[in-house]
Amino acid sequence: MNFNLLKNYPPQFGGLCFTQAFYNFSFYGLKSIFVLYIITQLSLPESKAISLFATWMALAYGSSLIGGWVADNIFNAKTTIILGGLFQSLGIFFLTYSQENLVFLALALITLGSGFFKPTLSTSVGMLFDDPQDPKRDKAYSTFYVAMNLGSFIGPLICGFISKTYGGYYTSLLLIIMTLIGGIYLFYKRISFNHEKNPAILKKTLAFHAVFVGVGIVVLIFFLALLYKYHDSFHHFLAVIALGSFIYFGKIFYQSDSRERKDILNILLYILLFAFFCSLFEQAGSSLILFFDKSVDRTLLGMEIPSSALLSLNPIFVLICGPLFILFSERVIEKHKRIDGFVKMGAGFLLTGLSFFVLALSCSQRNTLVSLAWVVIALLVQVIGELFIVPIGYSNISKLSPPRYRSLMMSYWLMAIAYGNYFAGFIAQFSLSNPEMSESPIEHYQAFFLSLTLMPCLIGFLLLLYFYVKQSKSVVKRREAFRMQEEKV
Repeated sequence: MNFNLLKNYPPQFGGLCFTQAFYNFSFYGLKSIFVLYIITQLSLPESKAISLFATWMALAYGSSLIGGWVADNIFNAKTTIILGGLFQSLGIFFLTYSQENLVFLALALITLGSGFFKPTLSTSVGMLFDDPQDPKRDKAYSTFYVAMNLGSFIGPLICGFISKTYGGYYTSLLLIIMTLIGGIYLFYKRISFNHEKNPAILKKTLAFHAVFVGVGIVVLIFFLALLYKYHDSFHHFLAVIALGSFIYFGKIFYQSDSRERKDILNILLYILLFAFFCSLFEQAGSSLILFFDKSVDRTLLGMEIPSSALLSLNPIFVLICGPLFILFSERVIEKHKRIDGFVKMGAGFLLTGLSFFVLALSCSQRNTLVSLAWVVIALLVQVIGELFIVPIGYSNISKLSPPRYRSLMMSYWLMAIAYGNYFAGFIAQFSLSNPEMSESPIEHYQAFFLSLTLMPCLIGFLLLLYFYVKQSKSVVKRREAFRMQEEKV
């Protein structure tokens, strides 16, 4: 991979972008068809399919902590990334067999695979630069983000059409091929990273611990498969992890000084807000995909667009709106004064609520399918809200974290994605209409979308109100100080 876009970066950077794009193609392609595939191939009820999907998403992001530790302590980054691709390919292969127990094994392998490559690919970009302050570093991450979204955009689009035209078998075959291409390319690409273990030491470590590592991976796969098998009780497992996380968070708070404690409380609020945002944003793979499939007129220019292909709208809107949003923010929103992160998040939640209100409005016509234009508008508004929330959260977590806890705080942030994804499945259960009730499915969806409008709008309003009160008190204090100074004169 040697495009002009990459010529100013280390030569290994192109290989990482290429692999990330292909791996994301497979991950998000599978994500877009998963719920409908499970319903049709395994004949599972919608409620169980949504529960299984939510468990997968939670574990896919939660397992990133395992993958990061493995890359740092057992394998090197390149080996971890390639193994992640192999595990994901093997998992997708088993998913083609329509047997429930094999599906649990398949999801365990896919989860371990994504846990291996997701965090390691991202951190590997930074390892290409000796100087943490290198200006090319930030630009490299921006380019890498484009590669991520490119795979996330193309995957659902192509997989949706192939799944609808040729069926799930050929879709799975494509996903396996794309994952293997990314891994094989990286395998033959000579890539070395700065600040990584000495290869000789690594070789001895692998030789000494080969059996231990192999057994550990098998046990982990078996444990993940059990979590999927009993996914209806997965919330008990998450509750235990949450309790332990809060206890340890409390320990960090207790060991910090007064200034750090204020920052840590702000971090906790950012994490909780982000988890709730994820629970709304990740309706895309469950309740929204079913809404698109049942109630949206997806005909365009005489051709029916697969419901899963509509998930490509989010990454393409991010690619289009992201640069425009940065430009607008620099030249208009923050031209004279930087805006508090919670204010931006408040605006983001209001826009997220507005996106669901647009979907609720689209359901006003009871006897007709919803126009595709409503979906496009709603997802565009939601992406703008996302741009107000996600980058701001990442930036403030990094900025507010005490240096000795920075990596740990980022792990808590990533865990918020896992919990948000699982809670998204809980919320999505309310989108399923009860056959015994008299209301039509479109009426039920309208009530569901209206309920999703209220909470984010309330949170956004409270965040903006808090900032207004805080600013008003600040103005009063400045006026009082100025008046006292005049009296002294």
